Amino acid sequence: VVLHARGRTRPGQSCVLAGIVVAMLFSNPLVGEALLGSLEDDFSPAPVDSYPVVDAIVVLGGMTAPPLPPRLQVEVGDAFDRLLHGMRLLRAGRASTLVLCGGVISYLVGSELSEAERLARLTLEYGIAPGRLLLEDKSRNTYENGLFTARRLRERGWQRILLVTSASHMRRGVGVFERQGLDVIAAPTDFVVVDKPFSPMRLMPDVEALRASSRAVKEYVGILVYWLRGYL
Repeated sequence: VVLHARGRTRPGQSCVLAGIVVAMLFSNPLVGEALLGSLEDDFSPAPVDSYPVVDAIVVLGGMTAPPLPPRLQVEVGDAFDRLLHGMRLLRAGRASTLVLCGGVISYLVGSELSEAERLARLTLEYGIAPGRLLLEDKSRNTYENGLFTARRLRERGWQRILLVTSASHMRRGVGVFERQGLDVIAAPTDFVVVDKPFSPMRLMPDVEALRASSRAVKEYVGILVYWLRGYL
């Protein structure tokens, strides 16, 4: 509007057009799948009983919402596969302890209940004994997940872990935990990009494709920032 009032419509129109082109590009399912798939393809899923026995199974948080009104209990998001996969590995005897990561970011979620505590509540609903849990409830990001978890593990003389997080997040997760001196075995889950037949509809803009593109771009930016800061 300001540009139009000043008689400078061409730059404004160019900006609008560029924005539309970028939005159309990143909302294309083929583009979204290519971007997110480039992260997920680094790690392949495996049956839970194919993993070696380790000191602990570490599950990274970022999948729950606190029980604020009108909710009556903790609610979960797409990444809940992380907790499910961690519990499957625990029940398969891959370790005797499940480490749940995630602190409190009250200004974002409006609750003083940590992510690790919320995850612990959910594991109890699935019949996991409290004595098999170790909570890392101070971290606010992936770097702190690795930093604080490594401290807790070293206190117990533990070194080898199965790291459970979303496949698209695993590259950064493994890098952070290895940087802390841990022996890390990736146990990826929450795969978004799957094999499916081509359909002309996959050429049409799609909200889920835009979400996949955004998730991939965010992760690549995170990897770059962590590399520059020496976290990887």
